[in-house]
Amino acid sequence: MNTSRPPASLPTSLLREQGLLAASVFLASLLGIATRPADYSAAVWFSNALLLGLLLRNPESARQPTTWLYAYAAFCAADAVTGSPWSVTLGLNMANMIGVFFGWRYLVGHATVTLGFKHQRAVLHLCVASVVATLGGAVPGALVSQWAFGTPVWQAFLMWLSSELFDMLLILPLVLAAPRGWIWQWKPASLLRPLRRGSVAPLLALAVSEALTYAVNGPGTLGFSVPALVWCAMSYGVFPITVLSLLVSISKVIAMASGPISFIPDQLSTVVSFRIGVALLSLAPLAVAVAHRLRSQALYRLQRAVNHDYLTGALSRRALMERGNRQLQRLHQQGAAAVVVLLDLDHFKHINDRFGHAQGDAVLQQFAALVQRNLRPEDLFGRIGGEEFVLVLPRATTEQATQVAERLRGQLAEYRFVVDGSGDLHVTLSAGLRSAAPVGPEDTLERLLAHADAALYQAKSAGRNRVQRYAPAMA
Repeated sequence: MNTSRPPASLPTSLLREQGLLAASVFLASLLGIATRPADYSAAVWFSNALLLGLLLRNPESARQPTTWLYAYAAFCAADAVTGSPWSVTLGLNMANMIGVFFGWRYLVGHATVTLGFKHQRAVLHLCVASVVATLGGAVPGALVSQWAFGTPVWQAFLMWLSSELFDMLLILPLVLAAPRGWIWQWKPASLLRPLRRGSVAPLLALAVSEALTYAVNGPGTLGFSVPALVWCAMSYGVFPITVLSLLVSISKVIAMASGPISFIPDQLSTVVSFRIGVALLSLAPLAVAVAHRLRSQALYRLQRAVNHDYLTGALSRRALMERGNRQLQRLHQQGAAAVVVLLDLDHFKHINDRFGHAQGDAVLQQFAALVQRNLRPEDLFGRIGGEEFVLVLPRATTEQATQVAERLRGQLAEYRFVVDGSGDLHVTLSAGLRSAAPVGPEDTLERLLAHADAALYQAKSAGRNRVQRYAPAMA
């Protein structure tokens, strides 16, 4: 009989996640209640979208029925604190939970796509899930609103629909795109990295467009900020644009609520069109941010595939020659030195013939990893042939380059390559060095490589497993 117990940390961790989720819902509900007009539902209600996003981010908690009970209790507790009647509290919050459940059931099957917005379809799934969650809660919510506030069902339905869709399309993307962990676990440096990489000009353009919105009256001012938001989306990324879209939308709500619009059924058509219009406008910058990031990732993978050897990760021959020659030209202009080292694994053909090409590939991969651990950021490392590799060491003396090559030779000689059924395999290395101190106008990488190859030939002729410097007589 197995008497082992499950790890004690698992239930504690689960309870902690459930408690944090319920606390988040409680605080968000208090914020929403603060925007509630007298005898009616809240003008801004972020709790449902927040709960839905947190359930998707914490799938283990979402599978526990107690998590849903805690969330419902948090909804009710917020209403109880603010003195709402229990009959209204239980009914409206049950409608909230039903809507969240419908949205969760749709999105849980697309979580790998929507979490972090890893696919262009994520925006489409987000939009569909928002509609599903909104409709799921609007029907029971409208019935409760009619009973509690005396509002006609169709008016209550449209008010709930517009409010919930507004909240879902603004809050749910932010939660799904946010960094891992809870908000106090986020690293400020990583959050500010997009701003450091990009320019502040998109933010300034957004500020100017919002200022124009307040200066110019009319319904068309809702779209003034869209071009600047699209610019921000291309400059800063997915999560920052969700934050900016939320701030801009809240700014518009505040501006309208303090002026011509009151979020009550008396202005039904205006409120519904305003909320839905603002929410849908936020989708364009989000889609642009997702598409731009996916395009950048695809270009990076393509460039890496072109410029790097697929097996070892070292630079390809073409990329090495291009970057190496550019580096040598800069070193010549600066009057600096450089050393080119040609590395060759001894008797590598024998390894392939005896142990197979799969084992030979493993040797090349592990050797490349060993080399890269010994290099500086400015050093170049490329593969130019089957078992031939090249190092370009800028601002290095012959003695320093010799020490690097000897260190690699010694580390490789001591490295144990495990071969199934054949024990350990030991591989040795021969190297040829050509130094240019300083780099001259005639010192192209092709010329230095030819001299390093002559030195490598001497190393192999002398018995292999050695490092040989180039001398003019070798030419």
